[in-house]
Amino acid sequence: MNMNRRAFLQSVAAGLTLGAVGCGDSQKTSRGTGQTPATDYFGRIAADLDAAGIGTPRIFVDLDRLDENAAEILSKVGSDRYRIVEKSLPSLDLLAYVQERTGSNKFMVLHLPFLPAILAAFPNADVLIGKAQPTAAVESLFDGLSRAEWPSVASRVQFIADSRSRLDELAALARRLRLTLRVSVEIDVGLRRSGVTEPEELPEVLAGFLANPDTVRFTGFLGYDGHVAHVPVLWGAALDWVWAAWEEATARFESFIHVLRSQFPQLVGDDLVFNSGGSASYPMYQSGPVNDVAIGGGVLRPAAYPDVFCGVLQPAIFIATPVLKQYPTGMLPFLTAEQSARVLQYKQGIAIYGGGWAANFVSPAGLEMAPLVSDPENQNLVPNQSLVTAPQDVILNPGDWVFLHPKQSDALFQFEEILLVRGGRLQKDKWKAYPRRY
Repeated sequence: MNMNRRAFLQSVAAGLTLGAVGCGDSQKTSRGTGQTPATDYFGRIAADLDAAGIGTPRIFVDLDRLDENAAEILSKVGSDRYRIVEKSLPSLDLLAYVQERTGSNKFMVLHLPFLPAILAAFPNADVLIGKAQPTAAVESLFDGLSRAEWPSVASRVQFIADSRSRLDELAALARRLRLTLRVSVEIDVGLRRSGVTEPEELPEVLAGFLANPDTVRFTGFLGYDGHVAHVPVLWGAALDWVWAAWEEATARFESFIHVLRSQFPQLVGDDLVFNSGGSASYPMYQSGPVNDVAIGGGVLRPAAYPDVFCGVLQPAIFIATPVLKQYPTGMLPFLTAEQSARVLQYKQGIAIYGGGWAANFVSPAGLEMAPLVSDPENQNLVPNQSLVTAPQDVILNPGDWVFLHPKQSDALFQFEEILLVRGGRLQKDKWKAYPRRY
């Protein structure tokens, strides 16, 4: 598939227009801003939570929205190039659903302790480890498995080397285990965080495969482009800068491939994996050398994902938490009633259950964490309570519900149970988050 820059920009602009349709039947969602109007969508879910006798904070996934997001992503990358990033979808039930909807059996795993559960749940999974791991961590992985499982793991998992020394360590480990490990080489395409830094350094690493043919087999390149969507915009259109950053990253990827093909043709095969991409850049990978596109949280469209590329994706993950107390005018410690009112702009004070999540308020509209007394995000995670301000025309009483849009889908980790919504209504079925947290 080929797409020139003009066609790409037109498609993104059209997608952003379509992506303005939000949580209500005819409401608009300002993605990532926490300003989504209160709608019947959240009202119906609140009623269902009450009917189910639920009185504590819960997280839920909208399956209809997930389905539409998966279809949108597949329309750009296809199931044959789509690799599911499990880090952003930390639930075996959710991963199974995404696999069913996308038809992909390819996974990226970032944290080795999660790998055994993935391999057990998905017997046909092809796994690419998403970063170079300490060799001790790889050894611990095998130590935690039965010896009978080792050959299967070695045949289904691509480990990562980012230097010759790392590759030599993996080769030595494979020799002790009497296995041949599949290994991809991480390359730096501009993120400047990890990987082989320059193409000139690559021959030393690739030579390690020729020196250890019985213990390590070259399987491709991993070149994460996490910087592309966040390029600083100095002047002009943001998309032009992002496009330029992507073109530079692609050129760097191609330069590493050129070294491989010109100097190590014996390592070249039809099944090599050239992985890059992400939820923030997947639409761009309709041309170029990348044949394996990693996408995780895009199917849930958390709030922190940039609009430039995710504008067509619908928010599909929300937190619901009950109101504990309502104050006609908010109060702050050490201040008089009038001083408190001025600081809080004469808004109501609403005490909610929990509130330490990294998330934006979406319903009712206009809610904000109260200044001076609110903990920073991700500090008050064990559900305590938080003070929120609300405009005077918002009606909230104890027992009512407040809804938030998590900034990252990793928020699923903070809840053992995941509620499901279909057709705008709470379903009886539930999913579980990962059984272990780290």
